[in-house]
Amino acid sequence: MIGKQKSPYFLLDSVFNRRTKKSRTETLLEKIDQFVDFKQLESLCEPMYKTSKKGKPPLPIIVTMKCLIVQYLYDLSDPALVDALIDRLSFQRFVGITFDTDIPDYSTIWRFRDRLIKAGLLDRIFSGILKQIDGKGLILRKGTIGDASLVQAARKKRRGGNDGPTTPQQDNDATATTRGKKGYFGYKGHIGVDRGSGIIRRARFTTASVHDAREREHLVSGDERAI
Repeated sequence: MIGKQKSPYFLLDSVFNRRTKKSRTETLLEKIDQFVDFKQLESLCEPMYKTSKKGKPPLPIIVTMKCLIVQYLYDLSDPALVDALIDRLSFQRFVGITFDTDIPDYSTIWRFRDRLIKAGLLDRIFSGILKQIDGKGLILRKGTIGDASLVQAARKKRRGGNDGPTTPQQDNDATATTRGKKGYFGYKGHIGVDRGSGIIRRARFTTASVHDAREREHLVSGDERAI
């Protein structure tokens, strides 16, 4: 089911938005909004949903898509993303959440990402964003820097019944790894970053246990001057 995005600001928003000084985060997110046509990317996702008037209206596709962008930019787990959306006005503005809009829960973000992966759309959306940015002449091609970010899968308790035991429920596709002395359960985003502009040109999404070195060759674009 597809939701329709409301007008992004109301009177209350404008009252709180009279300041002129902006953070670097807000400036970056505004540039992304300026250079990327999300309506074009939304059309790729629409076939995943059926139009229905039953039940609670779902979040618009563009809102959930922008939630994933914020998550990858700032290396946030699903629960941490929800906390950040509650606390940070710059994130709310970019995503399109107003003062009368409910903050999405982490399961909504997880389900949307899972739909994209199963439909083979996550890479297509990323390529679509990259193509639009490249069309603006923003990619410098001086070199590529490889990196990887861990995204923790949410774990929660499932109650077995009225008198049944409480058992853990987890994402069966995710795997575990360690970084330093800390353990992680979830996924890993491998990225190839354009040196100079900081734009991500290549990305691979794997489970957490996949070693960074295995994905290194997939992060090279082929037209950079150095790696």
